[in-house]
Amino acid sequence: MRRETELVLEGGLFAGLIGYFTIVLFFVVVNIVGGHSPFETAALLGSALFFGLQDPSRLEITPAAVLTFNMVHALVMLVIGFITSWLVTKSEQYPVSQYVVLVALVFVGFHLFGAVYFFASPLMGSGAWLPIAVASIAAAIAMGGYLLWLHPALRQQLRQVPMGEVPHTS
Repeated sequence: MRRETELVLEGGLFAGLIGYFTIVLFFVVVNIVGGHSPFETAALLGSALFFGLQDPSRLEITPAAVLTFNMVHALVMLVIGFITSWLVTKSEQYPVSQYVVLVALVFVGFHLFGAVYFFASPLMGSGAWLPIAVASIAAAIAMGGYLLWLHPALRQQLRQVPMGEVPHTS
């Protein structure tokens, strides 16, 4: 396997898992601080997604609801991790694409946030946007930090020629 392919796969796997666990831990802490079961958010979303729950007051925290939601959540985060890793690897190879990659990631991030908010707000209430936004931003920072750590050449490129500036050629 080529080194580039290994880098994309390794980066995607770990970035996805880092993003997944960041969000899981965030909501576990939020639930515990709020006096709820640490599994409440996962059970709520899993019950709505797979078992037709429409009234959050009727929530029963079951292993099936928690595990099915977490499986989907993990798969989505892995897909995001692999795509992001591939884009970061390409932007390292082709520095001119760094701005386009950033815009694409922000665009996709906002749309994913909107989709999750649209799905979760009827169950979690109108204030659901704040914890979803904080968890999403924390996951993006953790994933991005890992990918920057994994790509020292990209870090060097960003230090030498900040995004938006044109490199000077002699």
